[in-house]
Amino acid sequence: MEIKETTTVEEAIKKSPAVAAVFKKLRLDCPSCRGARADTIMKVAINNGLELKSLLLELNRALKETD
Repeated sequence: MEIKETTTVEEAIKKSPAVAAVFKKLRLDCPSCRGARADTIMKVAINNGLELKSLLLELNRALKETD
């Protein structure tokens, strides 16, 4: 499964603990924030000034490493 810009934080984290580690590495409190259920990866990127493609690449790389 691939993490996409429309994937919610909660959905992404459920895919692998390595995904949560990426958020932590980037100093994002996404796994524990109130919006995790509704916020998409795109919204996280926009709200935190991150480049969406780079964030998706890093999240999907972490996901593949755990397969």
